[in-house]
Amino acid sequence: MKFIQAFLLIFSISSVLSAQVIFEADFDSGNLKTVTTIDSINYTVTTHSDIVGRWFYFKMKNVKNRYVSVTVSNSDATRPMYSYDNVIWLRFTETESPSKNVFRKTYMNDSVYVAYYIPYSVEQLYKKFHSWKERPHAKIDTIGYSEQNRPMLLLTISDDSVPDSKKIFMWTHGRTHPSETPSSYHLDGMIDFMLSDDELAEFLRKQIKWFVLPSINPDGVFLGKSRVNSNNIDLERQWNLPDSSTPKEVLSAKYFLSSILAQKNIKVALNMHSQVANYATFWIHTATSTSDYFYKREMQFANLQRSNSLFITLNDLSYSNLQPYFPEGWMWANWGDSIMALTYETPYTKFSNDTWIDNGILAEFGKQSVLGIMEYLELNHPKWFVIDNRNANVIGNWLTSSSNSFWNYYGSDYLYITPSGYNHFVEWNSGQLNPGHYYVYTMWQDLPTSATNAMYEIITSNYSGSKFVNQQNNGGEWYLIDSVNLNSADQITVRLNNTGDGTIVADAIRIIYRGRPTIIDERLVSSDFELNQNFPNPFNSVTKIRYIVGSGSNSQLSYSVSLRVFDILGREVTELINAEQSPGSYEIEFNTSKINDGLPSGVYFASLRVGDQVKTIKMSLVK
Repeated sequence: MKFIQAFLLIFSISSVLSAQVIFEADFDSGNLKTVTTIDSINYTVTTHSDIVGRWFYFKMKNVKNRYVSVTVSNSDATRPMYSYDNVIWLRFTETESPSKNVFRKTYMNDSVYVAYYIPYSVEQLYKKFHSWKERPHAKIDTIGYSEQNRPMLLLTISDDSVPDSKKIFMWTHGRTHPSETPSSYHLDGMIDFMLSDDELAEFLRKQIKWFVLPSINPDGVFLGKSRVNSNNIDLERQWNLPDSSTPKEVLSAKYFLSSILAQKNIKVALNMHSQVANYATFWIHTATSTSDYFYKREMQFANLQRSNSLFITLNDLSYSNLQPYFPEGWMWANWGDSIMALTYETPYTKFSNDTWIDNGILAEFGKQSVLGIMEYLELNHPKWFVIDNRNANVIGNWLTSSSNSFWNYYGSDYLYITPSGYNHFVEWNSGQLNPGHYYVYTMWQDLPTSATNAMYEIITSNYSGSKFVNQQNNGGEWYLIDSVNLNSADQITVRLNNTGDGTIVADAIRIIYRGRPTIIDERLVSSDFELNQNFPNPFNSVTKIRYIVGSGSNSQLSYSVSLRVFDILGREVTELINAEQSPGSYEIEFNTSKINDGLPSGVYFASLRVGDQVKTIKMSLVK
């Protein structure tokens, strides 16, 4: 029984009874082994270790108005979590958790739960399944039982009005390692979006049949293990064994997957994990352990994931040789490059952009992950679509490349040309679009010889603009080149000309509907002022905006300056500046907590107007 009382040895019995702090962990996912103390303040805790001793989750009683300091001797926690009701969880502050494995605080309530990260118990998973099964496009099955006879519950998401023969199959499994609870909240975000009434989710359910095993290791989760099942086996490394030696949990998953793959190929298989490092990542399998083609497709998948997310960058990606005992290794050995099988890791702490994770952010991260998958599978919706070079109008002597040496492009290939005096161009046309506010992005393969000033033109029936980009950098990423307002049904045409100081690369464009037509003019114009990106960005509640008035000018004239913030629908949130200003550099704070009792997370725009000219930046508020 996981129940421990830490007696204060230096006091009399009567003092102990009034002062003792009670520690207990006899509940689903709890982990606590020993507690020692030499006074009424400082406690040392050890956990039940398996491969590591990382996970802890226990309850302390008799702590109201008491300052209690706890050191978990065999973990590696950075600013862990606490909750008074086991529902709302908060992260210890830097002051309260000044070093690894240490947290100290005066508590407001008599009892408090503490954990490495917010727990995700077996009971909690069952409750989620209960809520999911109420959705019209969710189906619940049991594909097997664990060593301790817990059901391995499978969720299938699909719109059955479309036959399976017309769908793409996808697989995801999670919680191989029980301590990695952020991965469950990340996966929940993916699932909840796919089951939502969002227009894109409705579209995807008609295109995809998604099989999800949220917990392959329910025993390990219930028992509060860190990385193993009830038999102390790491299920991550058991996939290439003969059936007679394979743990029941892995064998059930393999049997189910094999039965599905006998019917139809699975295009994407994700293995959801969490890691101690302060960033999210994919484990990209090297070309030498797979193939050049598969490595290229892995990188394209990862690029689309990071291009759709605020929380993962190129430098965050990780690389390893594919091992046969991993689930991806088993899939590779049997189905080769037909399955895009990858491990996805979320952090326990913060992303590389210094955003500390919480369950709301992980849910948003999950939605972003689904959108990246949509683009990888080349599924286009009228409000979110990609036009590849193979569907563009190509004029002139453009050459085609599908080189595996350069993987930063969309689809199967890209076009390139050396600038000449001839009018050669590639033109992408959206077709007829409904009225609305649209973002226009481009992607290219970055080459050492690429132009630093490739010119894109963006054209509608009542607008024409241009954008110069440096194609030597940021390959494989969606790059915002313009925002376009269509006040009536219209087309958006993007043209890439063969003018520049190096090789011009034509790959793909993306157009996203962002809501009703807005009054915001987000196009950057050439003028005598500058607007810098806010910092930090993304930001939690407070950010700073810098701008320069009269840049490049010695004029002593004053300028009429306004700086306003708009939401995604073009509604004005606040006016930060409205004044006459002389030439110079300025910085202003944007504090969202002072506006209407705080603004919700989302995208906002800071629009700087100097005279009759405007520049706008996009800002991301993440709470």
